[in-house]
Amino acid sequence: MNYTTAIFLINPNTRAVLCNYEPDAPDKRVMFKTLNADIAVGDFVIVPTKTRHGMTVSKVVAVDVDVDFDSPALVDWIVEKIDTASHATLVAQEDQAIKVIRSAEQTKKRTELAAALLADSAGALKALPITVLGSDKPPADPA
Repeated sequence: MNYTTAIFLINPNTRAVLCNYEPDAPDKRVMFKTLNADIAVGDFVIVPTKTRHGMTVSKVVAVDVDVDFDSPALVDWIVEKIDTASHATLVAQEDQAIKVIRSAEQTKKRTELAAALLADSAGALKALPITVLGSDKPPADPA
């Protein structure tokens, strides 16, 4: 018997979850166990590994799967489900702030440039026909 699967026999709330670490290799699925009833297909979870800091992110590809109690493969616990919704909200809020900042920057540059141009050449610019295109007004008299 694989003792890392014994918890499935003694706690009916334990769930077997298949995860995929390699998105380009969908056949490479690894079973993990969890007591989290909210984990669903498509969720990202932190799982133990033997690389880097001993943990990595994996994507859930199946939940509540059958357990092979004779398999020699160790079944580790999922460390935690990742809350991607709060991250998405934060990124969306930052995107909105950046849009406001860009708009303010563009308005400032436009105002500064218009002020500089008009300070030196206000009369000459206003006399150009292009300044009244689309309206019924004639160009201003440059005199």
